[in-house]
Amino acid sequence: MNLGKVELHLHLDGSLDMETAYRLAKERNVIDETWTYDQFKTKMMVPSDNPSLEECLKCFDFPIAIMQDKEALSECTYTLIRNLNELGLIYAEIRFAPQVHCQKGLSQDEVIEAVLDGKKRAEKDFPNIKTGIINCCMTYGNAKINEEANLETIRATKRFLGKGVVAADLAGAEGLCPILDFKPLFDLAKELEVPYTIHAGEAGPASFVKDAMDMGAWRIGHGGHCTEDPEVLQEVIDKGIVLEVCPTSNIQCHCQPSYEEHAIIELFRKGAHVTINSDNMTLSRVNTHSEIDKAMTLMGFSEADIRKMTEYAIQAAFLSDEEKAELMKKI
Repeated sequence: MNLGKVELHLHLDGSLDMETAYRLAKERNVIDETWTYDQFKTKMMVPSDNPSLEECLKCFDFPIAIMQDKEALSECTYTLIRNLNELGLIYAEIRFAPQVHCQKGLSQDEVIEAVLDGKKRAEKDFPNIKTGIINCCMTYGNAKINEEANLETIRATKRFLGKGVVAADLAGAEGLCPILDFKPLFDLAKELEVPYTIHAGEAGPASFVKDAMDMGAWRIGHGGHCTEDPEVLQEVIDKGIVLEVCPTSNIQCHCQPSYEEHAIIELFRKGAHVTINSDNMTLSRVNTHSEIDKAMTLMGFSEADIRKMTEYAIQAAFLSDEEKAELMKKI
């Protein structure tokens, strides 16, 4: 399709440039010098027999270990944006959790600054693509475990808002505790006027999507399980809630049964504002083109449908009205 591509849901640590990550892993002794590129590549991808979302999340440990210093964070961001530009993307929102990159002494502010350095360098070298950074809070179980780190992520997001950072998010293992336990984070975000999206309804039930909406989210990461409750589904449709759907990732993590039976089909046909995203390009062995191809060949979507989803994505981007209008011209 001759259409400018847009990504709203893309994790930095799940989308590292493979050659860059291999070099950095060797330089930082994350892997032994004897490891071959193919051995490393296997470690960086979700196995075909992956049993669950929880096991999929363990795959992030490896790339996170690579990005514990400013140089690595900047270089990984730069090479990802370079790769997105080569794929023809005109806009991408790249998300990551600053707190998980503080294991060797960096503060969350220093982590964010390093990522923004990579973003700035990439956008100078590749002016056809625009990007925004989303800072993820994390759920590891009981919301109190890392509540202060999460609150600091919200505060840091405010400090860098308008300087390359566009929003906050809540990501991690869904369902280990009620999503409403994280309400203090989004109460603070509202107080500080920080935009946000929330992962919900990926592995968790439709009620989690309802809770995310009740906490003020007008964008939901994944959200496919909202189809299980007609009232929640109708609220998603009536409110124009934008769902950041990641088909291949959902199937790999056993959150959706198959492409042919994926909830995005029902959601789109009933009028929900769905968008197609890669989630984790490297871990899931996908990119924007392959996801759109599967949407058309396996899910039955037409070029007009894909264009409509792209329009939904632009309308929902954490951008000014003027910036959205510019992107609309490009498609």
